[in-house]
Amino acid sequence: MNKINCAVLGATGVVGQHFLKLLVAHPTFEVTAICASDARAGKKLSEMKEVVPGGIPQEFADLVFDPMDVDILASKNVQVIFSGLPADVARDVESNAAQNGIKVFSNAGSHRMDADVPILIPEINHYQIELLRIQQQKKQGFIACNANCTTTGLTMALLPFIDLNIKRMVVASYQAVSGAGYPGLPVMDISNNVIPYINNEEPKVCRETGKIFGHVENGTIIPREWEIFAHCIRVPTIVGHMISVHLELDGSTDYDTVAGLIRNYLPPAEVAGLPTAPEKPVLFTEQQDRPQPRYDVDLGTPERAKGMAVIIGRLEVNKNIVRFVTLSNNLVRGAAGGSVLNAELAYRLKLI
Repeated sequence: MNKINCAVLGATGVVGQHFLKLLVAHPTFEVTAICASDARAGKKLSEMKEVVPGGIPQEFADLVFDPMDVDILASKNVQVIFSGLPADVARDVESNAAQNGIKVFSNAGSHRMDADVPILIPEINHYQIELLRIQQQKKQGFIACNANCTTTGLTMALLPFIDLNIKRMVVASYQAVSGAGYPGLPVMDISNNVIPYINNEEPKVCRETGKIFGHVENGTIIPREWEIFAHCIRVPTIVGHMISVHLELDGSTDYDTVAGLIRNYLPPAEVAGLPTAPEKPVLFTEQQDRPQPRYDVDLGTPERAKGMAVIIGRLEVNKNIVRFVTLSNNLVRGAAGGSVLNAELAYRLKLI
């Protein structure tokens, strides 16, 4: 088949280089353009610094940076953009691209709370993709966002529990420094330290979780009204966001029931078999000292889905209280991999 031409915006950053890694030999998408700041224009990708291991694939090393100009991308027949741009840059760039018929899959937070933009996590809310069709009625292109990296890990872990009627949740995240981008935090700030505040992270978790689990009504999303209390904490690990979750249910359950729900959870048919979709998106361990970022951050099969699964451990159930710890890869599932999976779903549903 003829592959779809795509561009990676922000290809010098941590998320941008993860996009490149995930798009090597992709069965549907072909990287034909890269963009970053104007200072990079005309330079080869191979001249840039690798900010993640293997972040500049040899297959793309000779690509030359273009200015972030929609007309230039159109001249290269770019149909899809994967955006790893900072939020303050992304808003106008992504809007202009969508207005000019390009399909934008964004890791940036600029448009996440726009009324007609879904925060897509296909295993959860594939039905919200209808908003992309509504966007296309106004403009030829569209914008689809993935969630904040912390929100992604939390919402994925909630998948097996949705039918248990959650009333409220208390969560505390322990977030890797890579979530702050490159070069991240100064070593004097984070070394031998834990920082109990990440600017705007806690409101994002609450807002985005409600929108992701919401329903579509008259072309907009009505958020699910859960009580969510969040603390977000930066810890000195490189990759992997761990979250301690305390759920209060409207009704009692027991350990075997909850453990069975996790073990038996399978992705919906709309998502199963997509190239970057893990066969088992939610995994379960009963080892007392797991999950751990050192051992569990790259879980997911097949090979293309490494880092796309979340893992749940430390499960405790007491009547209407369910407690557990979950771990997700903030750079793959929580960033670039989430956007690539969203694009694969859009392609399957003939939106591309």
